[in-house]
Amino acid sequence: MSTGQTFLTIGAFILLTTILQGVYSSIGSIGTDISGGQDGILATTIATSYIEYANGLAFDQVTDTSDVALSSPTSLTYPPGPEPGETGFDSFNDFDDLNGFIDDKTAGGSSRTYRTLFTVAYVDSNNVSTAVNYRTYLKRLDMKTWRTFPVPGPDEIIDTLKTSTVMGYFHFS
Repeated sequence: MSTGQTFLTIGAFILLTTILQGVYSSIGSIGTDISGGQDGILATTIATSYIEYANGLAFDQVTDTSDVALSSPTSLTYPPGPEPGETGFDSFNDFDDLNGFIDDKTAGGSSRTYRTLFTVAYVDSNNVSTAVNYRTYLKRLDMKTWRTFPVPGPDEIIDTLKTSTVMGYFHFS
């Protein structure tokens, strides 16, 4: 093999290496994008399940045990939160029992674990986006859900999904 052919062969290897680095770099970023999308879908599914569960609970401890219409929101429990002995989903009986609760859930068909932080607050009917420090006939559940396992890599960003739902107390006679 002559010197010219050797240089031509070395040049071809350099060109091939450069092209392969670009291809593998693109494949790696596509995998990261797919993983991030999967995290979003799983977190949304978990948050939706929690919202459906919360909407099936009574509005308040007082309304859970009574069928009498409340004439004033001051009869409701304050501050919202679980009653003594209520430690998890199996024991919660009203909407505000979720306040301050943290739950970890492993998504089915995946080894990914997601953590959800629940916050419940009374809100005013004129502005449900702001919590108030007095009792009303409306409560808002805010949830933050994010992936905790597998632990993110050094270049990976974990998004936190923030969702809310509002529950109102209405009594039909």
